[in-house]
Amino acid sequence: MEVLADTHERDASVRAMSRIVDGQLDMTFDVRADDLGSVRAIVQAHLTWWRIDSESSFRMLTVVNELLTNVMQHTPADDDGHRMASLLLQRVPGGIAAVVRDQDPRPPVYVAPNLIAEDGRGLMLLRALADETSVTATTAGKDIWAFIVTPGTSEHI
Repeated sequence: MEVLADTHERDASVRAMSRIVDGQLDMTFDVRADDLGSVRAIVQAHLTWWRIDSESSFRMLTVVNELLTNVMQHTPADDDGHRMASLLLQRVPGGIAAVVRDQDPRPPVYVAPNLIAEDGRGLMLLRALADETSVTATTAGKDIWAFIVTPGTSEHI
């Protein structure tokens, strides 16, 4: 396993760690709007490296972005003002899976979006883009899982 970025020693205000194993990306970080672009770039680089087709990559990038945006918007900050979350992205037989874990035990709630509102479409978007989704309560919060089938990935990984 290789540590890509461990910022605990660089800057006490930034908390992030990233690890990779063949076909797996595991990141833990403070979810902040300024950092979502960097997370998307890291995810995109891994999807490209794994040779995931462009449509599936776009779908997964959008799903990951939406899940992390939901953490930022709906998860209360901890005592230090952080919204810590983890992202596990993994190649699996038949596709790619993403799990976003946060510290809020409340499950996401689907609300029919207002047609002119700028928000409120997250779960609808997730359901439209992912082939399968699931939410699991954990002792530390919840895991939201999404799976996207990719063409040509049925071989053993």
